[in-house]
Amino acid sequence: MKFLELIMPLKIIIFIYFHFATMILANDTIGKELFAEANCMACHIEDDFSKRKDKSKNFVKLHNSVTACAFGNDVGWFDDEALDVSKYLNKKYYNFKEKD
Repeated sequence: MKFLELIMPLKIIIFIYFHFATMILANDTIGKELFAEANCMACHIEDDFSKRKDKSKNFVKLHNSVTACAFGNDVGWFDDEALDVSKYLNKKYYNFKEKD
């Protein structure tokens, strides 16, 4: 009985860890898929993101740019989808802190 009492909190911690890890990975995957489906690279080139970091100086400005671009091109993303794309681009190119 003592062993089961000790192992139960560990199971809960492991479950929570993998649950949140899956959510984090899903956002990157969803953002990447949305970016590809919207054919963003038809207007942008790789250098737009990797060499022009001066356009976006923090995550908020990056997200504002993504939202404006999606709206201007009638992509039809919901707010959470634009955020997923922003997180994807941030992880791939910018590495800004998301909480400023």
